[in-house]
Amino acid sequence: AWKLNAQRITSGFHLALVGLVKKVLIADSVQRMVVTLLDRPQGLPSLLIMLGAVLFAVQIYCDFSGYTDIARGVSRMLGVELPLNFNFPYFSTSIIDFWRRWHISLSSWLRDYLYIPLGGGRVRPSRVYFNLLTTMVLGGLWHGASWNFVIWGAYQGALLCVNRLFGGLILRSALLSRWFETRVARVLCWAVTLYFVLLGWLIFYV
Repeated sequence: AWKLNAQRITSGFHLALVGLVKKVLIADSVQRMVVTLLDRPQGLPSLLIMLGAVLFAVQIYCDFSGYTDIARGVSRMLGVELPLNFNFPYFSTSIIDFWRRWHISLSSWLRDYLYIPLGGGRVRPSRVYFNLLTTMVLGGLWHGASWNFVIWGAYQGALLCVNRLFGGLILRSALLSRWFETRVARVLCWAVTLYFVLLGWLIFYV
């Protein structure tokens, strides 16, 4: 039976309020700038287009995570604890890391009900890459029956394949493994990851 718990209600209200601020004050405000920059990008300098991509990244994160925070906050007040769904995804240092942090419920579903049933990573390398591409293309279609979502899914799948291949090369080299543990390497990996994530959001927006 549900019991009144002041700490849980306070914590849940705070989380829901944070979600509301993300959605209403940030996402909805940024959207107007995104539309101005990305709806008619012809003739715009590439710097402004990348600014649009950054703003869209802010908008889509605050939209999705805002809704999630509201749902988690209200559920917490009612005594139900929902799992974390966004774990600072823009601080990821690889595409694999990004998909462990972004829309975790969707990523987990794609992994458990598509990627693993297809064979996951326990098959020959060429089949693993096929599994990754297939899973992400279907994940793109989940967002809507449109070619930009298919291309976005294929793009994400290709990035995961490259990440997996490159990661395997690093693990086989002691020198590379040590270098990638340094702070400089982590910052570089973060910057490269964020760059490719932003390019992906341009495909997603079209």
